[in-house]
Amino acid sequence: MTRFMSIGCVFLKQRFFLISWISLVIYLFYTSFIYYSNGRQFYYLRRMLGSGLCVSRGTATVLNVCCALVLLPLCKKLNQILYRIMSKLCPGLFFFWLERAKSFHMTVACTLLIFGVIHSISHFVNLWNFSRSYDEEMIEINLARYKNESPLNLLMSVAGVSGVSMLLIILCMGITSMRVVRRRVYNAFWYTHHLYLPFMVLLMIHPMSGVLKEEILDDDMNSINTSQLIYYAEEAAVPKFSAIKSKTWLWMALPLSCYFVDLLWRIFVRNLSKVTIVRVSHMAGRTLSIVLTSPEKFSCRMGQYVLVQCLDVSMIEWHPFTVVKIPTSDQQEFELWVKVKGDWTEALEKILSEREHDQISVLIDGPFSSPMEGTSKCDIAICVAAGVGITPFVAMLKDMCRNPRSRYPGRVHLIWIVRNEREVYWLAELANKCISELRYANRPDRLHLELYVTNSNENKNTQTTHTIIVNDKGNLTHVLQRDKISDNEKTILLTPKVKRNSFIDIDVKIYKDTFRCDVIKDYPLVGCRIRRGRPHWDRVFGYWVHLYPGHHINLYCCGPKKLVKLLRNKCKYTSMNTKTKLSFIHEAFS
Repeated sequence: MTRFMSIGCVFLKQRFFLISWISLVIYLFYTSFIYYSNGRQFYYLRRMLGSGLCVSRGTATVLNVCCALVLLPLCKKLNQILYRIMSKLCPGLFFFWLERAKSFHMTVACTLLIFGVIHSISHFVNLWNFSRSYDEEMIEINLARYKNESPLNLLMSVAGVSGVSMLLIILCMGITSMRVVRRRVYNAFWYTHHLYLPFMVLLMIHPMSGVLKEEILDDDMNSINTSQLIYYAEEAAVPKFSAIKSKTWLWMALPLSCYFVDLLWRIFVRNLSKVTIVRVSHMAGRTLSIVLTSPEKFSCRMGQYVLVQCLDVSMIEWHPFTVVKIPTSDQQEFELWVKVKGDWTEALEKILSEREHDQISVLIDGPFSSPMEGTSKCDIAICVAAGVGITPFVAMLKDMCRNPRSRYPGRVHLIWIVRNEREVYWLAELANKCISELRYANRPDRLHLELYVTNSNENKNTQTTHTIIVNDKGNLTHVLQRDKISDNEKTILLTPKVKRNSFIDIDVKIYKDTFRCDVIKDYPLVGCRIRRGRPHWDRVFGYWVHLYPGHHINLYCCGPKKLVKLLRNKCKYTSMNTKTKLSFIHEAFS
């Protein structure tokens, strides 16, 4: 019995915010439903529309709250201000908000979609009742012009057209937000989400049409109960009605103001944040390393990210990338690693290979705070990354390499999972140097590094051809040609001053040299930490529990959805069944 109570307490603690949100939604719907169900001023309207009135008004209250809150996680500048205020007072709470901001946005958006559909259905029923229950005595309360008028004619009003338009917008946004659709047609997800502007405009217009009317009550009417209202209505004069006053603008005033101030602020800063590409190199796994000049007053912390826009690719698309190399007082440059996956990154790769650096227009927005910043302030940090998800932890390794005796982070357990051994070269030199510096500083236990290569079919003795091409101007370019190329990887080392077409119909001299890529020989301190296959997570978590009994540790993860879900469940299971408590934090670019 005690075990079940313990499991129940842990479940309630983990689902506290979801349960609180569901409770709030039910409370708002119930109070509005009861208000319109018992209100004397809605007697005649309720007699005509029935329970459809109460359902539509109850869902409208929930929709107002959802529309007010759904924009708050998107106010990045506001979050930045909160970070500066709360980083010293209560940094844990702030980073918990950052880690949960995306989930909060999705939860509110799902609630908005569900209640938006219910609200629309209830209004369709109301249109039918307006037509069927036409009141000839009280013409003013009717929406229909005559009895049994077609509901389609009533739908052609301002309220009907705006309501249907908003329903179509939220359905499009909801469908394209599904993971199956978003991964296949990301552009559809991106562009449909920009329909929030017309949605907000329609939301303000929709309740102003005055379709629903309430009775104007005198002071004497307030003392009359509902049972006496029918008799009073027969004896009194014809009641007077007025449109129900909309309170949507009250709900939307503060969040919309915050959002648009945040948006204008970011647009103004973006236009001043034009950067220049210093150099570009192509890493294994079809990943670009882009070094850019930092704009004025650009300060960045470990784990933060920026939004990047290339005007030559798209005029409205902004994509988040973690800052790998942080600018310092000595060198005002920062570096990004871009995995070429998708049409935007493919177009960026093509432009970088065909144009000179000074001809490419790049804007940045940020930097913005991220939950990954907590890695630099922990006594014990467990970091798990897969593929290009290693980027939030690269800046941390560089800081440890520069300051091997610094206090934070105290000890780092870094697990990196890659598909091919060639991808280990992204981090091999830095990790090898970091391990050496920590040994010289007598802190060898500060970094515990494990590398896993999942592609077991990869031939270790794969020969790579290093081709040097000399064009007619005497410029050199390097092309790496492997015997086996997986995943259609492009292995051209980008040289922006030389176009790919320049090699056609040109008499060139080609010099070939073969070499063997071997991490173990090139970087022995890193090579000895490479393992084949995937981590055995039960053993890994058991090792951490044995090493840190009774500790409360943060596990930082950046990788695919399957890995995030797996590690989240492992943290929950470990926290429930052992004395070691693991808090799961993942990068979601909130």
